[in-house]
This record gives sequence, C-alpha cells and structure tokens, in this order.
Amino acid sequence: MNGIDFLPTYIQALLVSVFFAGMTIAGLYLVRHRVEPETLRTDHDVAGFTFGVIGAFYGVVLAFVTVAAWQRFERANDQVQAESLAVSNLYNLAQGLSGPAHKQMREALRAYTATVLNSEWQEMAHGRFSADQKPIQDLWDIIIRSKPTSPQEQVFLDKSIDQLTQLTDLRRLRYVYYSQDLPSVIWVVIYVGCVITLGFSYFFVTRRFRQQALMCGTFAALIGLTILAISELATPYQGAVVVSNQAFKVLAASMDLSAPGRLPSTESLRPQTADPPTR
Repeated sequence: MNGIDFLPTYIQALLVSVFFAGMTIAGLYLVRHRVEPETLRTDHDVAGFTFGVIGAFYGVVLAFVTVAAWQRFERANDQVQAESLAVSNLYNLAQGLSGPAHKQMREALRAYTATVLNSEWQEMAHGRFSADQKPIQDLWDIIIRSKPTSPQEQVFLDKSIDQLTQLTDLRRLRYVYYSQDLPSVIWVVIYVGCVITLGFSYFFVTRRFRQQALMCGTFAALIGLTILAISELATPYQGAVVVSNQAFKVLAASMDLSAPGRLPSTESLRPQTADPPTR
C-alpha cells in the first residue's frame, strides 16, 4: 500500500479494487481449470459452513483493526489541536512577561508556528521528520532567563511554564504518532486472513463462471478497500488521508503570518538572545 500513498484517494481506491479483484479472479480461473466442478459441488455444505466461520472471524478482525486505526487517527488529530492551542496560550501569556522576554517569547512562538507550517508538515508527509528540539529549546531558554519583578508577572511566568511543558509533551507525541505504524503482526494477520478468506471462495461453483467471477471479484475489492482504509488511517501524517494542519493555519493568521509570502523562515523569526548563563 505504501507505494501508492501519495496518489489521490479515488486513484488509490481504483487501483486497489482492480488489483484485488483481478488477482482473485485469476486464481479462480486457475482453480476452475484444474479441479472438476462436480468435485467441489459435493462438498458445498461443509465448505459453506467453514467459509461462514472464517468470513465472520476475518470480518471481526478487520472491524477491530479499522476502529483501532480510526481512534489512533483521531487521537493524533486531537494532539495537533491541543498543540496549536498551547502555542496560542503561550502567545497570549507572553504579554505578562517582563523585560525583553515579552518580545522574545512572541518572536520564538512565531518561529515555532512558521517551522511547523513551512517545514515539519512536509517532512512528516515525506517521512523525513526528525523532531528537532531547537524550537522548543528556544522557548525554554527564554522562560529560564525571565526574571519576574512583581507577583503578577510571577503568575504569568508560572502559567507559561505549565503551557510550555504541555507543548513539549504534545510535540513529542506528534513525533510518536508520526513514527509508529500498526504492529507488524497485525498486518500479517490481515494479509494472511485475506488470502485464506478469498481462497475459500474457490470451493464454490456456479453454473456460469462469469457469475462466480463477479461475486468473488466484488468480495475481493471490498476487502481491498477496507485494507486501504486501515493503511491510510494507520499513518496519520502520510498518504492521501492525513491530519489537517488547519489549526496551525488559524494560529498563523492570528499572528499575522498567513498572508501569501509572509510565512517567514525559521532563522528569520528565531529570537536573538544573549549567551545563556552558565549552569
């Protein structure tokens, strides 16, 4: 499935349907020319019962994996929403920081947002995301150097630390959802179960080959489309169906970064700070 990840969804669906249906019909053609139809007809009762049990079991497996993949996709989407909200909260809390920290914090948050939209989303889509911690470290350096001069500023600093801690965790979780797929044993069960289930459909014989080919091909195409849906949902940041970066686009608009040609590079937005104090 990975070879067609970057094609449009309808093209993927068409290719998968044709492939699964074509391979199944080709296998059916070979079986019908090597096994006498009457031999298969005598075992229809036993084959029908066995096929029903296997089909039900495989259907439950596909349903379970589909739901698990969808829930994982939704969690990845929720994490992105929460990450953008944490950046927005930090941007607002920066108003209460004293001295140069106010401006530095806002510039660093603009740099963070620009990095996500300009670089990281494309890197995740092409499998090149390395989870660089520099944008987060810039924010922590500013917070560490901030010196509150009043109880009110101390409250803003404490709230900023809470939000920055949350942002750090959410960024790491984004990398986790990007880098992890479904366990390999799940894919083994899916594909082996597919072969077994479709293979059992060959134990039945209709009077006309075209009728059985149509039924088997349709059944195979349906299974193929289900596997395609699982494959797309299992990689939330890659393929034709991905987690949207709309939350960060809305955030960029609130920072006046969304106009065409106004998304700056990370370097241009990175705050110019003094050398960090010796720890």
